[in-house]
Amino acid sequence: MMTKSLLTACTFTLLSLNAAHAANSEATAAAPASVTMITDTNDKIGPSIDLYDKVLAGYTDTWTFTFRANSEARVTVEGDGDTDLDLYIYDENNNLITSDDDDNGICTWTPKWTGTFKIKIVNRGNVYNRYHLMIP
Repeated sequence: MMTKSLLTACTFTLLSLNAAHAANSEATAAAPASVTMITDTNDKIGPSIDLYDKVLAGYTDTWTFTFRANSEARVTVEGDGDTDLDLYIYDENNNLITSDDDDNGICTWTPKWTGTFKIKIVNRGNVYNRYHLMIP
């Protein structure tokens, strides 16, 4: 069962927005990412993320999130279809855990320990891609 202190620890941050991303006129003119955190009343899956953002052409958005040991973890990204988005999940030791190279990627795994995982969304195209990131 998830405690309030673990719920507080389950946070995410945008690790890096490179200078080109921040300086891009389209990126600065767009609204910032919208995030909704929802707590499951059963505490079976912990907090949920429902986020909309965009990744520039040829760039990677990196998010971190804490997942619990021995509980199925799932990350889904749905792109706008303009480019190919690839989804990669890395553990805190920078080991690739799972990946999906479809535009609408879904990665599911069961962490062996509670820890921070990196979620990388890579835009393989020549234009930006608006995406929807979901962690149920």
